[in-house]
Amino acid sequence: MTLPVTASLQLRLAEAADCSALATLARSAHSHPWSDAQYLQSLESGHQCWLLDSEGEVVACCVLSRLFDEAEILDVAVSPSWRRRGLAENLLKGLVTELSADTQRLLLEVRSSNLAALSLYRKLGFSEDGLRKNYYPAENGCREDAVLMSLALDGNGS
Repeated sequence: MTLPVTASLQLRLAEAADCSALATLARSAHSHPWSDAQYLQSLESGHQCWLLDSEGEVVACCVLSRLFDEAEILDVAVSPSWRRRGLAENLLKGLVTELSADTQRLLLEVRSSNLAALSLYRKLGFSEDGLRKNYYPAENGCREDAVLMSLALDGNGS
């Protein structure tokens, strides 16, 4: 997997010992972050959590769930101090190549207000499939829509 950053940046699968660092990353990156326990539960249920580590600091992650011939992105987080360097784009491109050959479609949902993520997903070829009204809690106590997106794959992860 190619990542356009420093030699100190390493991609690896997360382990239970990484859950605290993942939750710290999530708190810096999301308005409603996952907790240590949620990352641990995700790992224990068989999800893959890929992380980017820079000299012991978790700077980005992506959690994937797989069911039959589909995979779903459950969480993507990039540390605010590492944004605008192409990490998320290259992480997602790389993960697509890591998917098993029988994966036909990659799914995700994203907050309708997350314009940067929507732009990235469109750039990567994701299509908008629908909307879940009032799905996410918003900071102001209201609710926010989730945009459902998918990327059709050719069966070999691309």
